[in-house]
Amino acid sequence: MVINSNPWTEFKKQVIEALSLSSGRDLSHYLERPADQLHGDLACTAAFHLAQELKKSPPKIAQELAVFDPVKFPLIEQVVAQGPYVNFYINIIPYRRAVFDAIQASGESYGKSTMFAGKHVVVEYPAVNPNNPLHIGHARNAVLGDTVARLMKNVGYDVTRMDYINDLGLQIAVAYWALKHLDALKYKGKYDQVIGRLYVDAQEKYDETQVRKYLKLMERGNNEVASEVQKMTQRVLRAHHKTHDRLNVHHDLLVWESDIAHSGLFAQALEKMLEAPTTLRPTKGNKAGCVIVDLGAYEEFQHLKDTEKVLVRSDGVATYTGKDIAFHFWKFGIIKDPFKYKPFKSPKTNEKAIWTTAKKGETGHYHPADIIFNVIGMPQSQPQRTVYLTLKTLGYEDASANYYHLAYEFVTLPDARFSGRKGTWIGFSTDAVIREATRRARKEVKKRNPEADSSFLRHVADAIGSAAVRYSLLKVAVEKQIIFKWDDMLNFDGNTAPYLMYTHARASSILRKEPAPTAARISELTNPFESELIKLLGRYPEVLLEIVQGIKREIWGTRIELFHLTEYTHALCIAFNSFYNHCPVLKAETEELKAARLLLVDLCRQVLSNALTLLGITPLERI
Repeated sequence: MVINSNPWTEFKKQVIEALSLSSGRDLSHYLERPADQLHGDLACTAAFHLAQELKKSPPKIAQELAVFDPVKFPLIEQVVAQGPYVNFYINIIPYRRAVFDAIQASGESYGKSTMFAGKHVVVEYPAVNPNNPLHIGHARNAVLGDTVARLMKNVGYDVTRMDYINDLGLQIAVAYWALKHLDALKYKGKYDQVIGRLYVDAQEKYDETQVRKYLKLMERGNNEVASEVQKMTQRVLRAHHKTHDRLNVHHDLLVWESDIAHSGLFAQALEKMLEAPTTLRPTKGNKAGCVIVDLGAYEEFQHLKDTEKVLVRSDGVATYTGKDIAFHFWKFGIIKDPFKYKPFKSPKTNEKAIWTTAKKGETGHYHPADIIFNVIGMPQSQPQRTVYLTLKTLGYEDASANYYHLAYEFVTLPDARFSGRKGTWIGFSTDAVIREATRRARKEVKKRNPEADSSFLRHVADAIGSAAVRYSLLKVAVEKQIIFKWDDMLNFDGNTAPYLMYTHARASSILRKEPAPTAARISELTNPFESELIKLLGRYPEVLLEIVQGIKREIWGTRIELFHLTEYTHALCIAFNSFYNHCPVLKAETEELKAARLLLVDLCRQVLSNALTLLGITPLERI
């Protein structure tokens, strides 16, 4: 029997075919994984739903469905009707071979897929204004965006990781005023921290007339103020990227609001807007001379007194929605790319350069998107929905359908929300949180390795500290708020990054003592703890595909269950440690069993390494 690199999918496929033969219909949407393994590896609940139609009791229907041909479906060991449920059990003998073959053949590529090859995804994150450091709430945005990008690339998409930088807003003008008129020398540290402190100090002091003058000069461009603001914001962004590097967050392309303003992008977009037959330009009333669209066809707008959305005011100034439409015309390739590009900084070893829009540079460094994910907070759900519904109203239905607002709830303090203006971020910047996590990690690592040198302690503590922060932001569903608490964020026990990393290091430690063979008699692996671990290893590719295939647009944003990857990885670690505690490896009863268990350890180490890497966590061999 030949099985592809996704053993669990093959088992599920055989279950679906068996049900189809016994029922004469597709029952795939009634399959679920039972919480208790005693109830099978997959269970079908179709009997509940068919009872009324078939005029039979659910248990009777379940009995009729619980038949299969073991020759035709070798991955199914048995099917048991238990009340209204039909429980399917994996035939571990062929499944075990399929799992070992798949992981050994694929290695680091196990779990990767070409299912979505040929399409380009743009993921935009975190779009933090360059007048403050990243606080821990910004970190959630950055980590979510980076992980989505990793996942999309893993299943075959071509991916561009984009950051949008608003360097023309009022808050930037205030920060520039603070830099010019307040004492920057009283603050030390990273440049973004210094500018953020000055911005807080400026709130009760700044001269509004002077700030408005700066803002006009910034918008006009080609003057000393615009040049100095550009230097300030670029320096802040470089400081942001140092924080991103600590979190394993990366970008491919930076797009600056100032470059958009002077690129002619909006003029191109306006021509496209006016070509649409649904675009209106009233000659009378309070919207005379404006460019508008009517969103009254959509249910959520019908209760409004005014369903007409203004894209361009009568004075030719674009509204927020109008600017966003123009920007997404460019993202989707509806208009010609107006930008020049240059490298933002020297690329790291083995990493592509980050490109940035620029006034002078090269062309052709952007490829239009087929699909867009914008990682933006939950409060922007209605404005984001307005944008993609406006795209649809203008006639760009494909663009609208492939526009996803990855909404997330904020990270907040127990008694306040983070505010750059009020300075509530002070003490809770991402740098500060990572620094504290690293300090705690170093203390724990030194306890475990009292003879370790400072280089080892620093390397391991840095990796664990940043991973602890990143994982704590990923394991919570995006639509759930996170209340920041130091102990929750930096806890090293249970469902945490350090626990996962310790498990990977444990597997690596076993293999340092005795390397795994390339082949072994895996029929020796008959212990239930071994079987449970093997089943989980086979599920890894399916978990990733289920997350991507389960992406669904909701009223509030986009449902993407990234936490299923953290749940899977945690479950894999629990299963490995249970196996380790119950099944001696190096002291196995026979050499054949030891070889088989060593090979199982190596496969688990590989899959755990793949999962950690996808989560943006560095797999360590020693801790």
